[in-house]
Amino acid sequence: MPGRRRARLRAGLDMSDLGALDDPAPHARLLSNGRYTVLLTGAGTGYSAWNGLALTAWAADRTEDADGLFVYLRDLDRGTSWSLGHQPVRRRAERYEARYRPGVVTITRLDDDIEARLEAAVAPDDDVEVRLVHLVNRSSRPRRVEVTTYAEVVLNEAAAHAAHPAFSKLFVETELGDGGVLLARRRPRSRGERTPWMLHALGGDGRLEHETDRARFIGRGRSPAAPLALGSRAPLSGSAGSVLDPVLCLRRTVALAPGESTRLVVVLGAAETREAAIALARRHAEAAEAVLARAEAGERALLDRLGLAESEAEHFHELAGAILYGCPTSRPDAETLRTAHAYWRAKGFEVDLSPVVSPPARGSRRAARTFCPAGAEPEAERREKTPLLFDNGYGGFTPDGREYVIRVEGERPPMPWVNVIVNEHFGCLVSESGAGTTWSRNSRQNRLTPWYNDPIADPHGEALYVRDEDAGVFWSPLPGPVPPLAPFEVRHGFGYSVWRHASRELEQEVCLFVPRHDPVKVVRLRLRNTGSRARRLSVFSYARLVLGVLPARSVVIEFDAGSSAVLARNPASGEFADGVVFGAAVTEGAVRVSGDRTAFIGRNGTPADPAALSDAAGLDGRTGAGLDPCAALQVEVPVAPHGSVDCAFLLGETTDVGTARALVARYRRPGALDEALDDVRAFWREILSAVEVETPSPAIDLMVNGWLGYQALACRLWGRSAFYQSGGAFGFRDQLQDAAALVYARPELTRAQILLHAAHQFVEGDVLHWWHPPSG
Repeated sequence: MPGRRRARLRAGLDMSDLGALDDPAPHARLLSNGRYTVLLTGAGTGYSAWNGLALTAWAADRTEDADGLFVYLRDLDRGTSWSLGHQPVRRRAERYEARYRPGVVTITRLDDDIEARLEAAVAPDDDVEVRLVHLVNRSSRPRRVEVTTYAEVVLNEAAAHAAHPAFSKLFVETELGDGGVLLARRRPRSRGERTPWMLHALGGDGRLEHETDRARFIGRGRSPAAPLALGSRAPLSGSAGSVLDPVLCLRRTVALAPGESTRLVVVLGAAETREAAIALARRHAEAAEAVLARAEAGERALLDRLGLAESEAEHFHELAGAILYGCPTSRPDAETLRTAHAYWRAKGFEVDLSPVVSPPARGSRRAARTFCPAGAEPEAERREKTPLLFDNGYGGFTPDGREYVIRVEGERPPMPWVNVIVNEHFGCLVSESGAGTTWSRNSRQNRLTPWYNDPIADPHGEALYVRDEDAGVFWSPLPGPVPPLAPFEVRHGFGYSVWRHASRELEQEVCLFVPRHDPVKVVRLRLRNTGSRARRLSVFSYARLVLGVLPARSVVIEFDAGSSAVLARNPASGEFADGVVFGAAVTEGAVRVSGDRTAFIGRNGTPADPAALSDAAGLDGRTGAGLDPCAALQVEVPVAPHGSVDCAFLLGETTDVGTARALVARYRRPGALDEALDDVRAFWREILSAVEVETPSPAIDLMVNGWLGYQALACRLWGRSAFYQSGGAFGFRDQLQDAAALVYARPELTRAQILLHAAHQFVEGDVLHWWHPPSG
């Protein structure tokens, strides 16, 4: 349990207050009837599960913590919106309280004279959760308030969904059932597969609207913090069916006279049949108060049966929440542990204590905000655009066909436009927004940074920021995660990607590439000051560290003073446990670092507005075990009037510290980055020019004379990864087919691939269908 809560327990103080949003760990409570379980925090986040199935998405992200069943409120007259819990909108309320009484979590807030209260519980006798919403107009004028619910549908085992979210979502179908009940069901993929139904209802006054397509509700490049559906006055679309990315959203609009109140009832649950699901929703849409009373009575009866005081149960809630979120916490004594397990089992929670470690010492609290995200600038005079081949309105090919150009001017392309940039053993993929993932040796088993597989939000597990120390603002020199200040031109080339834009009297160019043979990614930023005054800038690089398939709780961070690099290891990463991941800056000045993602992003924060950039203290230098790991670097970059400056950031992996130091030193040599990029360009130019065709179709010529060969080698053979699938493995059939594309360009690569696959064929003639390198 985090230190502040332990101290309060020892002092005999009230632990039912869940509203301390900035504490190091989320304050979570477990609501359950033994079959249907809900984890709910004081910020309004958490998950819902039923009989071993995850119903809603949950990443156990103790830093951002932005998953859950949410309720949005919007004042239709003022146009302002917020969420009933602190998340996901994160708007600070005039008054905010979150409390727990046995079996019930209550969140109350006051915003613009609208008082909202939510009471949540799980029905003891039915597999549903009920959230009773009270709204009171405390102002002296009539108010129109729009109430919208939002839950991302999983209906799958949590591990299977986390491994490949986009694939998991493909099989969910939604519909609007009788009485305005939203339903979701997973299509069976095999005979006899269990296909339960998920239900959602919103009882109350006002016309009912619905939405089940996440793309329509959130909008491309956005997030639940500011969804498209809350920025538009249009009604929800009413979409249902095979929507590819399913959510359950319902909306009602209520009118409140001065001093008037109203109630709405949010119901979420699951059942084995469609008929049972609809019946559950109808039964509980108007009986919320009775559910709350029965849930409280049932929880008090459980405490009496186990001989637990309320304060002891609160302690076990806190402990379970910390463990489920992966927060370091001290291991209880044996007797406490025995009692805790009995309590958790009675509530249907299995809690694994193996990751429990002593919490690291916390740094000091951050000071008040000094810097903020820069606002968009008035549109400058547009430069004449170079005509593109096969321009589709979002982008097209350069006249020589060697680059694909995307123009990001406010609206993102309908789906991420990515480049897979690799050498034989190391690589990354990056979208037009600058978001992406990096891996070493195996693109699935040894990811260095997250593979989010989310084409709608396209989240940033890696980011770059520029901060103006005099103006008090910061921004991204890429289209994200901070919203862009001005239009961007993005160029995906063979082995590299480039982003260019101009804002705040600075021409900014980012070039990303992977050197021809070394296990490292280079991100180089070039700034040219077009103004007549000197600029004091800081540049920040951020990478959330995974060191495995999914974010790990066992990563250890250290600072290597000799190279000024952040080093990371994951001793629990199996055959990749020998890896030494390094993050370093190529710059002339001093480097500040942090290995603590919670300190960099901030609790309940976001990469679009990280806490570390908002105050002048700079990165805190925290490293060690038990952190939410990241590699964050900060360098100071002065730029003279009409002058230019370069800096670069390295992210890579070796198997010993000495090699990591040598790589960092090599790329800090003058001219080393230019030489490495020239080598990459020359390699791809040579291999892709080996075969050229000329046909009556210019489109075929353009693809065959470059892009198809690049795709076959970079994405299919070397990377074995892409935005929608990150397999990491060799498939006996798949990669043999891919290797055939290189028989004229690089026959030795085709031969080597044939021999590799032959080594995975058995004497009987059958084959190993797929295997993971390096040991497979």
